[in-house]
Amino acid sequence: MVELDQRAIDEAVHEGESMRPRELVDLFERYHDDRPGIPEATLEAYARELADRDEVSFDADGFLDTVSERLTDSDGWVADGERLYALDEGRISQYPATWHDRLGGERDPATYIRFFEEMAPSFLTEDRGDRRGIKADRLLDVVSVVGGMSRKSAKAAIESARDDGRVVEDADQHPKAGVYLAE
Repeated sequence: MVELDQRAIDEAVHEGESMRPRELVDLFERYHDDRPGIPEATLEAYARELADRDEVSFDADGFLDTVSERLTDSDGWVADGERLYALDEGRISQYPATWHDRLGGERDPATYIRFFEEMAPSFLTEDRGDRRGIKADRLLDVVSVVGGMSRKSAKAAIESARDDGRVVEDADQHPKAGVYLAE
């Protein structure tokens, strides 16, 4: 029997039908365990649990079909931004295995941005003159999932990096604010 995290289910129910498949994988991946990705069987169990809820209309089979269609075994970022990644041992992540291998447990947001500049420049979608950056909410997602930390801790890490001058952030009260290396 797969054990589900009630916090993930509650958040998915609260967010409702507006959550896209990648967002749901992100949510379940963050809450499930401390290993990269989420087992396929666990992802299916979360989907079935949501489909059984009266508070939300959820098509578990449609969700699982979409996950299957978007699954790739690529080691690098696929620029369409819709892919999900097959990891070892039947696990699925919204990020490639190389990211988990190179950044797993990393808590410094500047390290992530440097890594993206080198390994996945298409992941950086913000431009500020001669600097490329990333939307704050997107950085928050990847730091929390790959870094294995709560969203609150990831947000604090980004704020700390901004405060000590490692990164520059546009108006930070806006979730689409850009975050750039200070260098």
